[in-house]
This record gives sequence, C-alpha cells and structure tokens, in this order.
Amino acid sequence: MRRLNPFANIPSIMTAEEIVEFAHNRSVKISMKSSLRMKKLERTRIREITRLQEFSKQIKIKLTEAVEEFPSIERLHPFYVELSEILIGNDKLKQSLGAVYKCIPPIDDITDKHLQAIKLAGEFRQMKRSRSAAKGRIASIVKATAKNLDFIIEAKKALSRLPGISPNSPTIVCAGFPNVGKSTLVKAVSTAEPEIAYYPFTTRSVIVGHLRVDNHSVQIVDTPGILDRPMAERNEIEREAIAALKYLAHVIIFMVDPSEACGWTFDQQLNLLAEVRKMFPMNPILIAINKIDLTQPDKLAIAREKLPESHEIIAVEGIGVEKLMRDAVEEVDLTPLQETVDDYLASLSKG
Repeated sequence: MRRLNPFANIPSIMTAEEIVEFAHNRSVKISMKSSLRMKKLERTRIREITRLQEFSKQIKIKLTEAVEEFPSIERLHPFYVELSEILIGNDKLKQSLGAVYKCIPPIDDITDKHLQAIKLAGEFRQMKRSRSAAKGRIASIVKATAKNLDFIIEAKKALSRLPGISPNSPTIVCAGFPNVGKSTLVKAVSTAEPEIAYYPFTTRSVIVGHLRVDNHSVQIVDTPGILDRPMAERNEIEREAIAALKYLAHVIIFMVDPSEACGWTFDQQLNLLAEVRKMFPMNPILIAINKIDLTQPDKLAIAREKLPESHEIIAVEGIGVEKLMRDAVEEVDLTPLQETVDDYLASLSKG
C-alpha cells in the first residue's frame, strides 16, 4: 500500500550539516593519478581543482535530490494535495523547495571563480587558500538554507506516513460510529488481508481492502477518526480531512448497528447519518443495517421503518455483503468530483 502513497518513496534527505560533511569527506578522499614527470606545483594544482570540483558536485547533487525527488504538488491527485495542505502547508513547502534550488547558481559562480584562481595561482598556499575559501563560502550558502532543508525533511516524514490509496480507482468509503462493523466489512470483502496505515492527524489505523466485483477492481476504506462522530466533536484539521475525503469517495456505505451494542443509540446513529449526508450531498450513500442476528425484533423493526431502503447484513458472516457490494459498485460515478468539493468548501465558509 505504501507504494501508492506518492510521498512514501522519497529518498533520504540530508540536513545542511550532513550535506557539507558528506561533500567534504568525498572531496578529501579523492585521489588523482598524475605523471611523476609533472612538477609538484602542477600536481598540487590538479589535486586542488579536483577536490573543489568534487565538493561542489556533491553539494549540488544532494541539494538537487532534496528538491527533484520530492513529488510535484501540481501533479498530485487532489486527495493528496489536500492532505499535504492540512499537514504541512503547500505554499510553505514550495517556498522551501524553491529556496534550496536557488542555492545552486551561486554555488556554481563561487566554484568557477575559485577554480580560475587556482589555475592562475603561482604557489601552493594560494591554491589551498582558494580551495578552502570556496568550500567555506559554499558551506555558508548551504547552512543558510538549513531551515528550508529541515522543513523539507519534516514534510517528508509526515507525508510518507499517509495511507497509500489509489485515488483514481473506484473507492467505497465506510462511515458510521466505532464498533458498528466497518472494519469487519472491509475484512469480509477483501480479496487479501486488508492493509493498514495511519493518517497522521488521527490516532487510529486506516484500513484499506481490495476486492473484485465482476470485472471491476475496487478499494474499500475504513477511516476511523474521520467519519465516525458528529461534526461538533471535530477539530479544524479533521474537518479539512473530510473535505479531502470528498476527492476519494465515489460511494459511501453508512453502517448502522440497531442492536446498539456498539455503544451508541440508534437515534445517535441516525443523527450521524444525517450529518454525513450533509457532508457528501452529491455522493451516493448506501445504508447497511448490520448485526441483524443480534438485534431484538422490536429494535430491528424500528430500524426497518426508519431506513426502509437499507441493506441488511451480518458482516462477520458475510451474509448480505455480496449484494451490498454489487449495488455499491453500480453507484460508482467516476466523473470528476471537483465541483462537489468546491461546493462543500463554499458551504463551510458560509456557515
């Protein structure tokens, strides 16, 4: 699942001090073979030139990798763009990446000027002073952008922990209070063991299952901490995460436990259902009444009356699940969801 997260495979990024130390070590270890017939002065000149070139080269490689190996925000699916904005702030990330990249031209200028000085120097000390001065000035440039590198490193850590979800695949998102059977449903329908990851802004695991319905490959997601309690109990980050989820959810299955063994009353579950409908006004929502085998007849009758077009299932035994999944896939609309998200965000700002 991690491979689906565009931030998961970013190579290790060095701090400013680590980059300078790495480049220095590479430059001093380099050995140049030169003819013994050459004068010592010329052999020294070649060595100093080579060491400065190597130092400059390694610095630029590490800075370039820090920038170019980071996925371009503009090319990401809106789901990951939104999550990146929530976690780190995309403008700040772009500024930091740009600041690091802007270090390269002045490093080139310093390198060229001091290489020229070494080539023209007439004594050993002049050559070594030029090489040392160049390395010092280049190191200063790198250290001056240390805060930007540190921010990029922290961004990588945060974003690499995001769940790997394929935003372009038909996706079913489960909603409902904890313990109503969402994770059980994901496990029941998955063709393999469901994968587990974490949203950095929740304390619980995200469960992603994959299934095939007829010729369709579908993913089903349980996102605890996101769609499992009233909006009044959510912080701002969780509200924004719900907006991001709109880019992902093609269909929502809202699960209800009429037995109330989950710890919430049936009326509380109906209230949450009403909120989810407001959050996702344009998304198909299928209602699944779970645990019908454990529910008292009078409570089941009330659930059937209040939710007349629901699916009745026993997720733990797989009863009624196949029909639920088929109907969910039939509801999948793969047209872009941008307008829906924009409308929702506009409604939040009005509220």
